[in-house]
Amino acid sequence: MEGLIISNKNVNSFDEIAVTIAVAEGEIIHATSVEDSMIELKELVQAAGAEVKAEITLHQKIDEDYYLDKEALDYLMTEIKNLDVNMLVFIDELTGMQIKNLEDLTGKKIVDRTMLLLDILSTRSNRRETKLEIEKAQLRYRLTRLEGFQGIYKYGNGICVNNPNGRRLLTDEEKIREKLDSLEVELAITVKNRFVQRSKKVGNELPLVAFIGYTNSGKSSIMNKLLELDPDHTEESAVIVKDKMLSTLDMSLRKSTLPNGKEYLLVDTVGFVSDLPGIMRAAFRSTFEELSYADLILTVYDASSYDLDIQKNIMDYTMQRIGITKKKNISILNKVDKIENIPESTDGKIYVSAKTGYNFDHLINVIEQTLFENEEEVTLLIPYSKFDIFNEIKEKKVIEIEDFTLNDIGVELNIVLNNDEFEKYKNFIK
Repeated sequence: MEGLIISNKNVNSFDEIAVTIAVAEGEIIHATSVEDSMIELKELVQAAGAEVKAEITLHQKIDEDYYLDKEALDYLMTEIKNLDVNMLVFIDELTGMQIKNLEDLTGKKIVDRTMLLLDILSTRSNRRETKLEIEKAQLRYRLTRLEGFQGIYKYGNGICVNNPNGRRLLTDEEKIREKLDSLEVELAITVKNRFVQRSKKVGNELPLVAFIGYTNSGKSSIMNKLLELDPDHTEESAVIVKDKMLSTLDMSLRKSTLPNGKEYLLVDTVGFVSDLPGIMRAAFRSTFEELSYADLILTVYDASSYDLDIQKNIMDYTMQRIGITKKKNISILNKVDKIENIPESTDGKIYVSAKTGYNFDHLINVIEQTLFENEEEVTLLIPYSKFDIFNEIKEKKVIEIEDFTLNDIGVELNIVLNNDEFEKYKNFIK
């Protein structure tokens, strides 16, 4: 049997110290290798504010009652007596019976990967809708595992105890069902308001560029570089950059301007992790909907990461699951300042450094070409009897006084149209 791998790191300053545990029946867990899944799990524990003292991976079948078989349990019990740990974190989703049995046996807080992810997201959210969705996911997850939440979770503190508003999560079935009903009503109102706001954005008809990528790949840093091109840019309009997993949860929507003078919208979305649990997808509903509206998706990777291929597999898998594989997409490999030999870029795969600004001219040029490749500059002659057409165009586009002249027949307007607009106004082309 594989032994416990104990870290030499000083963890005395942490309130919660964990052992991470995995049972692997094969070579793959959560769409990646067992080793890489355990590295990610450790990073998630750290993102939640705790630290990992030891880890163990066991190649055996999962036990229905305890997750680990008796031999592994006996070994684990002996080893953790000598470690100052108070939390056991499991890479797989546990049943309520497994959580209860493990807590009763070890006296430690029992956490699984999905609970951990939900807890991290609950501390990152600021938008009302996101908070409601996360609390809903937390309660739905608990509802099917209630017997596992009647001990430490009922009276203890720390990770996986509170909702996004800092209040203790419910542990009583009747109260959970009542709260879920209440959350559904609040969400219905909030989502309706968001659709109203979205319809106003669509009415502006500015192209939308959306960032996605593996967590901590530098999406926000790249977005800030692009925002700096806008003549109205200020420090206040920049998005917050944090060097940790899942630091971006709430979407950041900003307007910017390209060197060709065209305005567009940029949105930074949540960073992804491997094999996003199904119960969490609803919490990202607004993010996924924003991606569905995007005219261009920028998928960001960490070019310096040892697991670049894994990042790509995760993102391909995620984009397929949420149905955006047919969107225009540019792959951006960030952090090339950390690598020695930088590969040559193409229009679909661009190597950059948000830190140094390396190759941003290429990226900006490709964004311009991609967003406005189907546009054509034309002159429209709109009769005064059809002046409502001129007003319609003016509501959707920025028209300067030098763009049009008045003559005896009507308004002569120089304008750039996309394919749909060209088809709509072709009868007025001079």
